[in-house]
Amino acid sequence: MTYYVDCLEGECWWGGAVAQGMEMPIAKGGAGYELNGTINRTDNQYNALFVSNRGRYIYVENGCILNFDGNGLITISEAKGEVDISAGHGTLKEAYRAAAAKHLYCGKAVPEEMVLSPQYSTWVEMLRGIDRQKVEAYAESIVGGGLPAGVLILDDGWMSDYGDWTFAAEKFPDPKKMTEKLHGMGFKVVLWVCPFVNESAPVYGSLAAEGALVRSRTGEVAVRRWWSGTSAVLDMSSPAAGKWLSGVLDGLMEKYGIDGFKFDAGDPQYYDSDDKTYGGVSPNGQSKLWAQFASRYEYAELRACVGMGGYPIVQRLADKNSSWTGKKGILSLIPNMLQAGLSGYPYCCPDMVGGGQEADFGSGKGHDDEFMARSCQCAALMPMMQFSYAVWNRSSEPVRRIVKNCVELRGRYGGYLRGLLRESGRTRDPLMRHMEYEFPGQGMERVNDQFMLGDKLLVAPVLYKGTREREIVLPRGRWKYMPTGEVLDGGRTVRASAPLDVLPYFEKM
Repeated sequence: MTYYVDCLEGECWWGGAVAQGMEMPIAKGGAGYELNGTINRTDNQYNALFVSNRGRYIYVENGCILNFDGNGLITISEAKGEVDISAGHGTLKEAYRAAAAKHLYCGKAVPEEMVLSPQYSTWVEMLRGIDRQKVEAYAESIVGGGLPAGVLILDDGWMSDYGDWTFAAEKFPDPKKMTEKLHGMGFKVVLWVCPFVNESAPVYGSLAAEGALVRSRTGEVAVRRWWSGTSAVLDMSSPAAGKWLSGVLDGLMEKYGIDGFKFDAGDPQYYDSDDKTYGGVSPNGQSKLWAQFASRYEYAELRACVGMGGYPIVQRLADKNSSWTGKKGILSLIPNMLQAGLSGYPYCCPDMVGGGQEADFGSGKGHDDEFMARSCQCAALMPMMQFSYAVWNRSSEPVRRIVKNCVELRGRYGGYLRGLLRESGRTRDPLMRHMEYEFPGQGMERVNDQFMLGDKLLVAPVLYKGTREREIVLPRGRWKYMPTGEVLDGGRTVRASAPLDVLPYFEKM
C-alpha cells in the first residue's frame, strides 16, 4: 500500500537517516529527496520516524521508501510494518513527544559516565598497533594532561582475530592487571567488537556447524567484504550466535573486569536480501538484532542500527574526516547530531575530536591545530565528547589550554547534563535540540549551525577556518553571552567575537 502526505504551508520535516542531516529539513519548494530505508545503506543509524514543525509525524515500523517531490508531496511506499501518520500535535517538540510516547523505547537512560566525562578511544591514536604498554601510557597521558578519567575504549586490534575475542597474548600480557590499573585510575574499560568472523579464527568451524553464521542463497557460508577484508558474519537471528557471543563477552567481563563493548559494524549493507538465516530476517532485521544484542550491556556503543529509537545505547556518528568541508567534515556534526535526536536517538556522540578516519592519521600525517581546537569546542557542549588523537599532548600549548578549558567547561555543566539525562530517560527528548524544537514559530527551521543543549544553553561553535567571529540567531528573550557576561535581547541575529580560544554560547535568562 502507498501513502501520500501533502505538506502544509511552511511545513518542514526531519528524520529517518542520521547521516543525511545536512539535507534537512525537507520542505515545499525545496529540493526533491528520496530515502530508501527498506535496506539502510547509509553508514549510520536509521529509524523511519519523520517529524514536522506543524505538529505532525510519520512512523513506519521496520522501514520504508520515503519520496519527496519538492513540490509538497511525500510518498510512503514499500512499508515493512505498521504505518502511523498523526497530526494535531502543534509543534515539532510536541509531534516528537507524541511519536516517542507511542513508538520509542522508554526506560532508563545511558550511564551518566558516558555523558558527564569525556570518552577516549585508542583508534586513531594507535590504529591497529594497540598494545598494553601503549594503552597504559595513553591513560597516563590523559590524567597527566589534566583531563578527567572517563570511558576508555580499546578499539580494533586488541583481539587475536576477528571472531576470536581473546586478548592477543603478545600484545596484552596479563590483561587483568591492565584493567585493574585502568580502573584504579578511574577509567571504565570498553572493548571493540564486530559481528565478523574470519575463517582463521578457531571458532569458525564450530560456528558454521551450529548454524551461527549467515549463509548465502546457495547454502554456503556467506563471505562479505568489509573495511578490514573479507569475513563470515554472525547470523544474529540464530540462538547459537547469541549464546556463543554472550558467553564470550560475559566471560571477558568476568575474567578481566571489562565494563562494556563498542559494537561496530552491523550495517544492513553487509547482508543480502536472499541470505539464508535461522529466522529468515531481512538485512535491516539483522542490523536491529545486532543492536538489540548490544542493548544487553550497560556500557554499549553503536554506529549502525535500524529501528532502535529510544534505547539506552550510545549512538556514535560515523567516522568523520579531519576536514573543514564536505559531508563528512566538521560542517556535518551539528546537522547530523540534530537529525539523530529527531530520529529518536537522544544519546548521540559526534565521533572523535579531530575526526576518526584512519586515512587522516598515522605516521607522517600532520594536523591543523586550529581545526583540532574548533573540533574540540564543537563537541564540548554536545551530549557526549569523545577523544582519540591525544590533542592534549600532541598540539601547541595554546591548543592544549583550549582542550583543557573545553573539558572544564563541560564539567561545570555536569549537574545540568545529569538533569537532562534523567529527563530524557522519561521523555526521550533529545539532549541536543534543534532551534525549532525549543523556539517554534520564530523562523528557526533552517538554522543548522547552532543548537540548544536542553532548553537553557544555546551553543554556536565556529566551523570555518580562519574565522574569528560569527553570526548567531537569538530567539526572543534575554540571553547572556557567557564568554563575556554581556546580556543581550533576542529576537534578532547578533555577531559575536570568537577568537580561537572562545566557544560562543549563551545561557537563557
